[in-house]
Order: sequence, then C-alpha cells, then structure tokens
Amino acid sequence: MILDLATISVTSCAATMVIGLVLCFGWLQERSSPMIGWWGVSQLVMAGGIAFAATASYSNSGALAAFGQALMVISSTIIWMAAREFAGRPLNPLWLGIWPCGFIIAAAAILKSFDQRLITVCTIMALLYVFTAIEFARQKSERLAGRWPAVLLLLVMAAGYIFWMPLALQMPILEVSRADASRWLPTAILIATLGRIALAFVVLAMVKERQEMRQRRFALTDALTGLPNRRALFEAADALLFGAGRHSRLSVMVLDLDHFKKINDTYGHRLGDRVLQRFSHTLAAQAGEGSIVARLGGEEFAAILPGAALETAHTKAERVRSAFADVAAVIDGLPIGGTVSIGIAAHEGPNCDISALFHRADGALYVAKQSGRNRVAAAEGGGEEDLDANWLEERGHYLPKAHATRRYRDSAA
Repeated sequence: MILDLATISVTSCAATMVIGLVLCFGWLQERSSPMIGWWGVSQLVMAGGIAFAATASYSNSGALAAFGQALMVISSTIIWMAAREFAGRPLNPLWLGIWPCGFIIAAAAILKSFDQRLITVCTIMALLYVFTAIEFARQKSERLAGRWPAVLLLLVMAAGYIFWMPLALQMPILEVSRADASRWLPTAILIATLGRIALAFVVLAMVKERQEMRQRRFALTDALTGLPNRRALFEAADALLFGAGRHSRLSVMVLDLDHFKKINDTYGHRLGDRVLQRFSHTLAAQAGEGSIVARLGGEEFAAILPGAALETAHTKAERVRSAFADVAAVIDGLPIGGTVSIGIAAHEGPNCDISALFHRADGALYVAKQSGRNRVAAAEGGGEEDLDANWLEERGHYLPKAHATRRYRDSAA
C-alpha cells in the first residue's frame, strides 16, 4: 500500500499541533513543571516545520523546505532543553540558535539537493534525541517508572531518523517537487508522528509521577527540619520489621530538648526554630548511616537504629547529647545553652513490638528528665513496671504494648 504524502503530511501536522496545544494548555492550567510547556512549544514548532516542508513540495521551493526543516531542528533542540530543565541542569539559549543556524548556513552553501538536506536534518535530529535520552537516563537518583520508557522511545526515534539515510540514498528524492512521488517518505513521516504521540504521553506520565512523589515526600517530611515526620518513621519501622531487610537486633532513641519552652519564651520562636534545625542536623550526623531519624513533633525526636545493641545505642546517644551541647551553647551570639535528654531501649530476637520498644525508651527518657536532664538513660529488660503511667498518659505518643506496630502507626499518623 502506497500512502499519500499530502494526506500523511496534513495528518501529521494536525496531530502534532493538537499534542502541542494540549501540553501547553496543561502547563498553563498548572505550572508545576516547565517541561510540559517546553515540550508543548516544541510540538507546535514541529507542526509548523511539517507545514512549511509540505507546502514546499507543492511550490517547489527549496528555501521554504529548508526553513521547515530548520523549524524541525529547533523543535528537537527545545525537547533537549526541556529534558535538561527536568533534570535540573542549566539551560543555554544559544543552543536554540546554533543548531538551526548551522543547518541553514550548510543548506545555503553546501547542501544543494533535497536528499542532502534531508540526510543532514535527520542526523541533527537523531543526535538531539540521543542527547535528550542521555538527560533522562542520568537521573538515576529519582526513581521514575516512566524514565526508561522515555529513554527507549527517544532512542528508537533517533534510530528511525538514522534509518532514513540509506532510504534517501537508495531511493533518492532529488528535488522538492518530487517528494510526493516518494514511496518511503510518507511511511517514515507516519512512524515519526506516532513516536511523537507516544513520547508525549510518556512525558506527561513522568511529570505526574514526579509530582506524586514530591507530594508524598512533603507529606512524610517535617517542613522545619527536613527530617522524616512521625508517619514516615513508623512506615520505615514497618519496612524494617516486615520487609526483606528485617533485623533480629534493634534499638530506638527518644529525644527531648531540655527547657525548650523557656528558650522560646526568652529568645523568641525564630531562634527556637534555629535550635530545632541545629539539633536535627546534629542528630542525623551522629546517628550514623543506616539509622532512621525523625521529628515526632514540637521538641521531640526519635531514632531507630537497625542492628544496634543497647551498648551501641548508648554510645551514639552520648555522641548526640555531647555534640548538641557544644553546637547549642551559643547560637547567633546568644548564650542558649541548649541540651537534650535521651531515652534508649533495645530488642534482640524475632517478633519485635516496636510500640512496646518505644514505650520503654520513653520511660527511660522520663528517668533522664527526672535525674537532672542533659543525660542518657537506658531501659533495662523488657518490662514496663518501671514506667510512670501519668508521664506516658500526659505525653500521649505511645500505645500499650499489646497493640501491634501497624495499629500504632496508623493512630499516630
């Protein structure tokens, strides 16, 4: 079956324009990702390039065809710029001019035939699609499910443009006016159009996936300190206890800044926030790699230490206490004298009840507070007979030992 070039060109131009309009409209409605807007503009430019190139085949204008092909190069460059922006890399507007200007100069001075210009523009577009694929592939730190389909589609499209070259050599078009007689050009245009449509859907999926990931990250992150919040802490605890990375040994810390209300009343909440931020940095640094630290709320923090025995937890807690006393002695030139009290508890063996473990650590924190603050206290054994019921009830953070981890997590969230 021989496809009609005019019909395919009109269809390709219309479909590409619709894609561009939909993407631009989506970006105008919700400007959370500039890549959608960039991508939409690139499709509109591509539609213009197709329209000029198709018109040139009927007017037999080599200059008009070269202009249309230059627009296609600009479109591919904008796609590359959009991928760089999505990756958080700097944009250089000069790239938008270098590629098409280089092509136009070459078309005027060197490339005399339609086939030569076609091969050149296909080579440039293939390179730009490869560059775009590289930009998406290098974002390994962000686990987007749509990233690799986008990379694959871009490479397939680049390979398609490279495949045009031997076709142009074996079945040359020679002149612009003879483009409508080509057997292979309409098919190639149709395949490229389908690729652009598929790529637009993948790009939209990537942007939506990133937005959902960021929303979830915000929901699980304390805005002031940047640490995980209470909900994130117990989701991580569930993963430790029930996931593939289960540990037979586990320790927890419950930490409470001493006299924090007095700091707020004396120096103001802005400085109080600085104290919380400084403590969060200290806790994260001293807890060590593999530990899970979080802000429970107010001046209370917690940490889970997978694989750590009670002695190890005690050593780390002392490091946190000592380091914070040093960094919070003076803040912004003011004698804050910030300190922290820490309660720790450990569990060895299977069937760890994380709620009961935090109960014991909280009871140890009560002992540290009652003993003068600025110290570490450890919960010995597995019982709760040494806990002050009024203390636990007033704090209201932990459920009785009989409650399962997941029930505790859900109620705390």
